[in-house]
Amino acid sequence: MTSDTHQHITDTSNVHINRKEYWTIFFVLFVLTVLEVGVVFIPGIAKVPMVAALSSMAIVKACLVGWFFMHLSHDTPTIRNGIAISMAIPFFYALVLIADALWKLAWTAL
Repeated sequence: MTSDTHQHITDTSNVHINRKEYWTIFFVLFVLTVLEVGVVFIPGIAKVPMVAALSSMAIVKACLVGWFFMHLSHDTPTIRNGIAISMAIPFFYALVLIADALWKLAWTAL
């Protein structure tokens, strides 16, 4: 192979880096992290709302990192949909397991 065949892979002359966007996302991630730490120290908060808040913020943070820093916003819809489905399957599986545990807990309490 010649070096010309790899030119398109290593040529970054047309890449535009939006530093303002990266700093904005960094700031949002920082604020979410501070909120996560703050939620833990709220006096008298029950476990269920705390876990729900922490899980929600973690999911938002993971989506932001994937979308902007892993450049999923520039990928084809097929790749984005494949990643979204791959991330959704464990989420729905966890919901089924939680529902099953709650169902069993309700029946053993009777």
